[in-house]
Amino acid sequence: MSESNEQVVSAKIGSEHSSSDIVRSKELISKWRDAAKRCYSESLPDPWEQFRLTELATRNCIRHRYSPIRKQWCKDCVQVKMQREPFARGAMRECYRLKKLSAFRRNDQWEQAQNYVAKKYIRLVDRQVVFEDVKLQMDSKLWAEEFNRHNPPKKVDIMQVSVLEFTDEAGCPLYHLEHYIEGDYVKYNSNSGFVSDITRNTPQAFSHFTFERSGHQLIVVDIQGVGDLYTDPQIHTASGKGYGDGNLGTKGMALFFHSHACNEICRLMCLTKFDLSDGEKRGLYNKRTFESGSTRLISCNSSYACEPLTNDDYHSAMERLRSRSVSICSSGGFAERSVSVSSCDGVSEADSTGRSGICPCEACAGKVMRSLRRIRLKSDAESASVITDFNDDEMRIASFDRCPNVDTTSSCCSSRHTREAEREAFWLEARKFSRPAGFLSQNEVQQLAELSMQSRVNSVLGQIHVDLARYHELGRFLPKSVSASKDINFMSTDEDDHSNREGSFVYDKQAALYHLDMARRCGIVEAIITIAEIAYGLPHELLKDITDADYWGYDDPEELGMELMETAAEMGDRTAMLLVAESYETGRRLGRSRSPYWPKAVNWYSRAADFSEDSEDGTEGFISKPKYEIVQKIAEMHREGGCGLEQDFAKAYELFTEAAKLAAEAMRGKVANKLYEMAEQCAI
Repeated sequence: MSESNEQVVSAKIGSEHSSSDIVRSKELISKWRDAAKRCYSESLPDPWEQFRLTELATRNCIRHRYSPIRKQWCKDCVQVKMQREPFARGAMRECYRLKKLSAFRRNDQWEQAQNYVAKKYIRLVDRQVVFEDVKLQMDSKLWAEEFNRHNPPKKVDIMQVSVLEFTDEAGCPLYHLEHYIEGDYVKYNSNSGFVSDITRNTPQAFSHFTFERSGHQLIVVDIQGVGDLYTDPQIHTASGKGYGDGNLGTKGMALFFHSHACNEICRLMCLTKFDLSDGEKRGLYNKRTFESGSTRLISCNSSYACEPLTNDDYHSAMERLRSRSVSICSSGGFAERSVSVSSCDGVSEADSTGRSGICPCEACAGKVMRSLRRIRLKSDAESASVITDFNDDEMRIASFDRCPNVDTTSSCCSSRHTREAEREAFWLEARKFSRPAGFLSQNEVQQLAELSMQSRVNSVLGQIHVDLARYHELGRFLPKSVSASKDINFMSTDEDDHSNREGSFVYDKQAALYHLDMARRCGIVEAIITIAEIAYGLPHELLKDITDADYWGYDDPEELGMELMETAAEMGDRTAMLLVAESYETGRRLGRSRSPYWPKAVNWYSRAADFSEDSEDGTEGFISKPKYEIVQKIAEMHREGGCGLEQDFAKAYELFTEAAKLAAEAMRGKVANKLYEMAEQCAI
């Protein structure tokens, strides 16, 4: 037999096998559908049968669905039957019973149509708000999927939501569409810090998880739903932008962590405890409802959540998650969703920047590393679908090489495989990174301090502590019994201070100072300057009624103030630069260990002069000066000499002339003429 004939025969055999596989696949799918239909009809009676939705008029709608991975909308035409009157009503939306025919139906059997809930805003809102709500919930659903991949004791899900547009009605009203779920609807926490009295560890751990996994860029709160199936969540972002009016930014994050006590699931997933004062910890301990001590949570694979999704505040965590769309398949064509994957998988030494792959929880570091070795060995032995040790380009090539056996004969199966593979690829990048919610070691503090000295770091964690200090000052966390009485709220905070006997809240000052100090350690300039102003006895905006620096244990408060002001100056705060420069010039506020030193004063005045008057910090300190005045100060010190600075008339002449030009540009003619005269005196 010739070679060409052999090829023809083998092609025919392959075609026959392929056609038989297609037939068997279709028969198997059909049998499963029939079995599922019989189970559904026999064991699950329609809970809405009494409302006779099937007798209502059929309405044609356009359904808008959103893909959070692709960031794309798609729409299709659907048929629904919906009640005209709402069956439930909330603060913002009302709910309607609805049945929708399946897109894969063979006939119009409304009795077998699934039950849905259509939600409509009570007050008229912009149409874009309805679509933004869907984006929010679908993004939250991605975080729920990632949470499940870390093998919590109970997995969670967030309901799929879409938009229904009734094109046949006037104005084409929009409704949110969700599956109807039977059961008791419970709100576990809210976007304003509320935590349910019902002992549920999973919702609270899920919110904490999203904060760390996103690298402090966001947190998913307002957890509510039936069991561990959630709906209507809210996302707080560090920037406070996006996700609707419910996005409270770092203030919302602060409210959550003030009421969050880490539970067994948090510890199981190596989430870091948020730093709270002793008084706040006692308050949380007293509020918690403890279950039996015999109950223990056991997981065979401890998850590791210690690498940030993004190592800076300039790249979006969600965008980084969406950066992958390549399908990663196993040798059998399936993207295994049940594979236990450690967060460290896929992080090479080059990728694990920021924290060098070291878990801040020292107690569980050894356990995590042993678990990682077991997981990787098991993964290699079983040819698991997740590739852990390749960079992006290698992963892209390897993923296609590992998918030769994908069965494309069934559109149903292949689409399911594709969706699962996309989700796996999407979260492969996400599992690499997270950032802990608290400081745990002096090394971390030192690393952050060094980073803060190089650039002005906008620490989300530090801003949360600032917000907590401010909330304490405003009385946000006072007991309800105290808040109810204005006479009790406003009273003296210091028995010896009769001048401030009225107009002050009785709040937890130690907690407020604790969070202010934590914000300082996080590199927040506002906190650093506030503590320095407290040490100097100067007016300050935050914690106004605190006037002494005893909390920090310095014998010389001015020494503390100078150290902090110099730190703020190094971080680029113009007001701090001016204060430090004036201190080195005059000797005031230097503390006992320092003395006037004009070279440093000239250095700080020069650096302050390099800032425009409308610098990005936008601060107008009590010694804020226009640029020509700063240059004049430098010129005067060069003209006079002393305190370590040599007298230099030539330099003084140049600086007085420059100051005169700057004054003229600022429309200060008289000042400019005077400066020109001073320059001429130096030239003589």
